[in-house]
Amino acid sequence: MTKPNRSARRPGPRPVEVRCSGFTLIELITVIIILGLLSTVIWTRSPSLSGDLTARLSEVRSQLRYVQLAAMKNNVSYLGLQSDGTNYWAQNINATSGTASYLALPGETSAVISLSGKSMQSNSFDIRFDNLGIPYDGGGNKLTSATSIIITAGGSSGTLTVAPETGFVQ
Repeated sequence: MTKPNRSARRPGPRPVEVRCSGFTLIELITVIIILGLLSTVIWTRSPSLSGDLTARLSEVRSQLRYVQLAAMKNNVSYLGLQSDGTNYWAQNINATSGTASYLALPGETSAVISLSGKSMQSNSFDIRFDNLGIPYDGGGNKLTSATSIIITAGGSSGTLTVAPETGFVQ
């Protein structure tokens, strides 16, 4: 019996080397852990605000900014946004005569806005701005610390903070 010649090459194409590739179990577990940590961080940092509260906070923030810009643009001292807990309004207080006149806020049909008509509640506040945009309290004193406005809507509460010196609203 003759032995086959193993060194002789067979005719035809060479056999293709099959290489198995994929992710190892450790790589998959690592990716799942990282995704879990990222989603936990994002979920805990996102505010749990209802849509209604978010809209009301944004609306009051915009109106505060509008009043501040109007005071700076018109070179008016003591233009302010005030609330008594049931209504809020923008008011121009004449520093020399002490008289006050209402300022129409954008998007509103009346000068005095009912909080209940907007399905919201607020604490009482009186924030005024001078012609440089610097915020003052209702007594005409510059703000020395941040002032908070608490808004309740949709069963949740949120806070707007007015910074001293700049009047930046967060």
